[in-house]
Amino acid sequence: MQAGTDPNNPSLARGEEPEGFRLARIRDLQDLEGGVYWPQLQPHFLKPHFKLLRYKIQEGARADRTPKFFSVRGASGVGELDVAYIADRLAATLTVTGSGIPDYCLTAVSRGALEFGGAPGARTALGIGRSVGLVYRGAPGTTLSATGNHERISVWIPATSLNQRLAALLGRPLTKDLAFEPVVDWGAAPAQSLRRLMELMVEELRAPTPFAGSELAIRSFTDLMLFTLLRAVPHNYSDHLARAGGPAVPGIIRRAEAYIHAHVEEPIALHEVAEAAGCSVRSLQLGFQRFRETTPLAAIRLARLVAVRDALRCGDIAGTVTDLALRFGFTNPSRFAHDYKAVFGEAPRDALRHDSGHRRHGR
Repeated sequence: MQAGTDPNNPSLARGEEPEGFRLARIRDLQDLEGGVYWPQLQPHFLKPHFKLLRYKIQEGARADRTPKFFSVRGASGVGELDVAYIADRLAATLTVTGSGIPDYCLTAVSRGALEFGGAPGARTALGIGRSVGLVYRGAPGTTLSATGNHERISVWIPATSLNQRLAALLGRPLTKDLAFEPVVDWGAAPAQSLRRLMELMVEELRAPTPFAGSELAIRSFTDLMLFTLLRAVPHNYSDHLARAGGPAVPGIIRRAEAYIHAHVEEPIALHEVAEAAGCSVRSLQLGFQRFRETTPLAAIRLARLVAVRDALRCGDIAGTVTDLALRFGFTNPSRFAHDYKAVFGEAPRDALRHDSGHRRHGR
């Protein structure tokens, strides 16, 4: 695309709209505020909860209707990530309505500024600009107010995906929701890596076939980006991650974990795990407590949950979800469903429906 000024919209430079996005150029205030542009963004942002994002032009800017279009909305995606491009000539406010959005949003501003109001009850609004980014979860009532002549890229990340990777880093299920410090200092070294990954993602989206069409490359990039986010931005599990990455994990723990993963479909006794690891049961318990901040029994339970999730993902299921749970030693269906959702952020039946739908559509 050629650089220059778009005569239909002097504030949006021609050539700045990113390639690789489905674009909706909005000419009418009611179209923006009523959300009628959403179908133009498909096949991205298909989850119904995204329709709970509502935009409203701020009162002082409503009279200015000089250009033929005053807002641009773009949508693209990388694997399980939905990527949004937003450009507004007029000042606008985004509000999360209804029951909210369970996903997390990582935002980088390239022009203008944002004021992040957070969820209702937040004490102060936060200023977001080119030097600082934003990470937030779509809690009901969350607001983002953008200045005029504003532009940003936002990456929506499923909560289930972040929970899964955080649990893997910690070596145990999550006990409470992940909560980030919302402001990201792009000048800090860890955050610089995250920003470069966002830039690489946008660059890849410009290609006719992003990531050379490789599903493996897309999954690897998604893993890298999410693990980098968990390491780069402070959150309520950051201290646990720092401790988990401290001392080198001894061989007895690695051997114990290997034994557990190799026998997830069989009854496992602690003395058998200790024997395979080459230590006493007491040493096994102390080792898991120190290096994994969990117990051997909890580690076995987590390994079985992961095995159930993997079976759901690859379609390795005969019968019902309850039958699959029994296969991996879960005899109490309600307790199994509770633990599965605590770790992965969704019910096992929802995971089965989701993955079955992807297989039917060849995705």
